[in-house]
Amino acid sequence: MTKVALLVVYNHRYDRNIPRVQEIYKSRFSHIFHVVPFYDGHVEGADVIPVYENSFYFEGYISQAYTHIKGHGFTHYFVIADDLILNPAIDENNLWDILHVGEDECFMPAKPVVLQKIGYYWRHIYKAVQYRIEQDGVEVKNVLPSRDEAIQSFVRHGLPTGPVAWKAIVNFDPRSWARTLLSIPWSRHLDYPLIACYSDCFMVTEQAVDKFCTYCGAFAATNLFVEFAIPTALVLSADKLKFEDRLALKDGSMWEHTDNRWIEPVRYSLKALYEHFPEDKLFVHPIKLSKWS
Repeated sequence: MTKVALLVVYNHRYDRNIPRVQEIYKSRFSHIFHVVPFYDGHVEGADVIPVYENSFYFEGYISQAYTHIKGHGFTHYFVIADDLILNPAIDENNLWDILHVGEDECFMPAKPVVLQKIGYYWRHIYKAVQYRIEQDGVEVKNVLPSRDEAIQSFVRHGLPTGPVAWKAIVNFDPRSWARTLLSIPWSRHLDYPLIACYSDCFMVTEQAVDKFCTYCGAFAATNLFVEFAIPTALVLSADKLKFEDRLALKDGSMWEHTDNRWIEPVRYSLKALYEHFPEDKLFVHPIKLSKWS
């Protein structure tokens, strides 16, 4: 018997979106929690959990929210962003059947970004090389698995932990030589194993959630960018973990102009979106509800 907690994460405080999100999912999920930074209001008929963290490290939102719902008998914690719309065919009872995921498996419906395979400059990878778990005022070394234990977890999931390519961490743009010289790191080796992944949708099982939220809290306290923190915490805590390439439905993020051509015909109507929802997508994102009727 499964019991799903749907956690809707708001990067910023958009109180007007809370009743709209509640209306979208209330017929499909029995337990909906709105995780909202610095919230002090009241919305009738909605469970809102206030959290206190920088949105760049919203893994801390999850660890704080978990303390409010821990022990309520949930078997799964399904986390989505407030500007993400799930495929309307999905509900709390058929999620596993539709995605072809086992009830004992965590998942992220996006392709992992393996740092060792990146062949282009990305400023967040440079920050990953600079990241240290030992920082002044934060004692997480004994909270996180040791570096050797973390490497073992990465190996178990078939993920590399070696050095990052120079071209991924040094900006070779000839228009900014000074910045390039200043950005050359001392080493291409990571202080702690990390992986990156789009993190606005994921599932954590009851078996993994305690460790996952502890690790998320440690990463938030040490200012690790969320798209490193959440997938890394899952790798460290989950015995079984699936990414997009093993799911039946795929990532529906729309960051390129060509990704959202289908939106114009639905004319920013949620009703029309449901009627023409891409059948092969688990979700579409971003959907700014303020623009949609």
